[in-house]
Amino acid sequence: MMVNPYDDSRLMLALQIDHSRVAGFFAAHWGNQDFARPEPYASVVLAAHEHDIGWWEWEMKPSCLNDKGFPLDYHDGSLKYLGQLRLDFYKNAVDHVLQRDPYAALLMAMHGVALMNAGYGRYAYPPDRSADPRVKAYIDHQEQLRLKLVEQLRQSEQFRTFASDEQIWTNYEYMEVFDQLAQFVCNRYPLNSKSRKLGPSNTLNDVDVPTRHGSEAVKIKIDTVSENQAVLSPYPFDVDPLVVSFPARLLPKKSYSSPEEFLPDFYAAERIFVSHTLRAS
Repeated sequence: MMVNPYDDSRLMLALQIDHSRVAGFFAAHWGNQDFARPEPYASVVLAAHEHDIGWWEWEMKPSCLNDKGFPLDYHDGSLKYLGQLRLDFYKNAVDHVLQRDPYAALLMAMHGVALMNAGYGRYAYPPDRSADPRVKAYIDHQEQLRLKLVEQLRQSEQFRTFASDEQIWTNYEYMEVFDQLAQFVCNRYPLNSKSRKLGPSNTLNDVDVPTRHGSEAVKIKIDTVSENQAVLSPYPFDVDPLVVSFPARLLPKKSYSSPEEFLPDFYAAERIFVSHTLRAS
């Protein structure tokens, strides 16, 4: 969950699975004269759309709070609180999608590993957790699956055109961009709030953003010009402006003594839809 201040008396909770849908929405609208549409389109969009679907195993009935008794935010240290279950979220999500679309499953597996090894060593955040034996076992398993899937895709009539190392790693980079941008949109309220201390910066932690084949990657800057509007430079989407919405829950801003005390408020929480508008400068 993404837990944010809403007002003086309430918190806003956005579920990881709903953040995932926002990432998929961004993937579906990615591409214009300056940015190539990801290919294979449906597979990349599906991977972004489902990349956090494994969280539903926990979010249907959150089983723990943070050390202060507040709802568990995704930056509180989910591996610390959830242990092996946290790793299983991503493994199970890959398994769920695998039979439907192996290319999407490949990208989801790579994203899950990247969350545990600092983006294959490319990023400073999230930190490299591969020294943890549980994490190492998870990474080893998913990397074996990655290699197996790459070989299968290269033998596939449907996917072989998109199975070069260059194409696969470009699509992996897309996944990180879609995830970072969806986090930025969903993990704060209002959009120009400064209360979020961890998560993507207004340059998406300086991740490389693919543009077109043969062209240099760029950095995207987000300028939050109001509570629900932001300007992206350069602008990557196929429509301008792009309106994005996601569901959230409003809960009392209070500490709970146990998950059992928290769950009634979680289930009975007021539902809202948050909408933001992204546009070019």
